[in-house]
Amino acid sequence: MSKESELLVKEYAKNPLCNYKMDKFDVSFHEGNFICWDDITVYVVINSGKIKEYSFDWNCSSITTAAASFLSEFIVWIDINTILNWDYKFFVDNWFDVSPKRRRAMVISLLALRNSIHEYLKDWKKDTFDDLLE
Repeated sequence: MSKESELLVKEYAKNPLCNYKMDKFDVSFHEGNFICWDDITVYVVINSGKIKEYSFDWNCSSITTAAASFLSEFIVWIDINTILNWDYKFFVDNWFDVSPKRRRAMVISLLALRNSIHEYLKDWKKDTFDDLLE
């Protein structure tokens, strides 16, 4: 992990953004990681095919918390179809990276977000960690 990534993880884990259960949302999705026992629920408001509001609550590691918080900085008013194409490279391209062993923790919030979008679209798809980590 680079110095920049290490600092990002520490800062976002210590002071996470959007870490609350939203009262009114269009869709939510719970995702678990059986390897490290992290779990996260994301809550999303969608307006005209774009993310209007996002929050999450968790029982997870500092990396998962940091990544979910980091993700919140990028997704508001982004088209939901764009987000369905993001994978772990989205984080890496934005200078948030972890060791290969921790990549599942890094992408679990994105996985939950993508699956919440699938539920919203009612497209009967469900992404897995393999879809984000290949």
